[in-house]
Amino acid sequence: MTTQNELLHTFLKNPDSENGREQGLRLIRSIAESLTVNPLTETLRAGKDGLLILTEKKKLSEDLALVCTPGGTTPAWLDLFVGERVEIEGVQVLAARCTLENASALQAALPNLVPVPLGLSPSFGFGDRIGLATPGHAKAMYAQGKTLVPIFAQQSVREMTRTDRTPGQVMADATWGAFRAGWQGQVGADADHLKTATDVDDMAKAGFTLFTLDPSDHVDQRADNYTETQVDERFWALLQDKVPGASEVLGLYAGKTIDLGSKKIQLGENEIKRAAVKYGRALAHIYAMAEHAARAMAGRGFELEISVDETEQPTSISEHLFIALELKRHEVPLVSLAPRFVGDFEKGVDYRGDVTRFDAELTLHAAIAEQYGPYKISLHSGSDKFGVYPQLGRITHQAFHVKTAGTSYLEALRAACRADPDFFREIAVFSLEQFETDRATYHISATLSGTPAPDGLSASELEHLYLNEDNGRQILHVTYGSVLTARTGGNNSPYRFRERLQALLLEHRDLHDQVLADHLGKHLRLLCGKEG
Repeated sequence: MTTQNELLHTFLKNPDSENGREQGLRLIRSIAESLTVNPLTETLRAGKDGLLILTEKKKLSEDLALVCTPGGTTPAWLDLFVGERVEIEGVQVLAARCTLENASALQAALPNLVPVPLGLSPSFGFGDRIGLATPGHAKAMYAQGKTLVPIFAQQSVREMTRTDRTPGQVMADATWGAFRAGWQGQVGADADHLKTATDVDDMAKAGFTLFTLDPSDHVDQRADNYTETQVDERFWALLQDKVPGASEVLGLYAGKTIDLGSKKIQLGENEIKRAAVKYGRALAHIYAMAEHAARAMAGRGFELEISVDETEQPTSISEHLFIALELKRHEVPLVSLAPRFVGDFEKGVDYRGDVTRFDAELTLHAAIAEQYGPYKISLHSGSDKFGVYPQLGRITHQAFHVKTAGTSYLEALRAACRADPDFFREIAVFSLEQFETDRATYHISATLSGTPAPDGLSASELEHLYLNEDNGRQILHVTYGSVLTARTGGNNSPYRFRERLQALLLEHRDLHDQVLADHLGKHLRLLCGKEG
């Protein structure tokens, strides 16, 4: 009779073979039965000198990871796990809860779950504001093939503040979610829209590897409207303040003609001064933040994205060129840059604008990125911008990164609406109450009068008006923070919606995963040049 230890050794010797997997499953089914848990067979993985699998207890919210190692063998990563240990017929078994602390141990056991720099590979950022979306995101990735590389852990400091989450929690949720989905490819992790050195430190500590630097607080948003005299005065102020690089830019760039293939760009003196006035202090902030990120990562691999999309006016081709030239001159090793594109990139809805003009300007932005990097063009507020996805992939020659976040929250609400329309109705009523306050920090066109009150609407009408129609989607989109952090009473009272929403999504995991895979899958197919 084959012993448990022999089953384990057979699996570890060749975990990808049919026989090895069969023996591993025989072992785990026997152990799971003795522990009264249900193994999720698709999560079976082999670490170095150990087997790992996710299991469900009777309560769906109490997943356990089972770690099995041969008797007398103690992998270095095993002691990182916190949990109950038993020995079953010579096999050491550890049952570990899916906690933040154990997520780090899981990464040590399964190195592909450790985020890494992704370089120039086309990549897609999945923002998860609830903490349960990664399995659905992975399902969308499986369907698109191997064209794109995923970033499952992606969150900005603002998002974490609005959802009462920490960088460690975001990383842990993405790590456990990827394990649950059986993900065996590489992953990135995006610390999005970082404005301070403290933000960088917190994200570095949690294991993020892509630092998206947001210098918008240092951009002179009025520069486009200055007279030439005002530009001269403010450029002189840059020199007086000894802003890094300002004293050299005229000599380096004024009067030069740059050939971008489809168009030649001539940089005039006033144009350089205006760009320096608008972005000079922002660039100085980027240089300092880039140096700080290198210190915070202490030799670990990382990459930088520069975000200049948080401006009132589109990033002109001359401005992008000026920024690219200065970043290259100051040896900032960026992997991607997010311009503010022409047209409207409102939250949660499709692109609004002149697509022909977008294509023409994207061609020039991509040429700058290729010529002065190379780096990827990054599309922020990328949720649901189906009208420009095909050309983003085509024009950049797949050198792109796309960020989404709010659309996954909306699709979670879609699952909630289908599973419990009355609960969704409560969220919709609350969102309408919060809308005028919460819309203040967003560029959107939704109005309260544009969507009827949810009372009296059928389940199908609720879903259509609030999750298919643009106006309703935006109302729900911008109120996510209020919904997820509303309390029933004082500061220490239970959340009003958050835990009920999480419990509902856990109860209907398959539905939640599928609506995410369907919606995000459309994003990925269009980006890869396939039909939506």
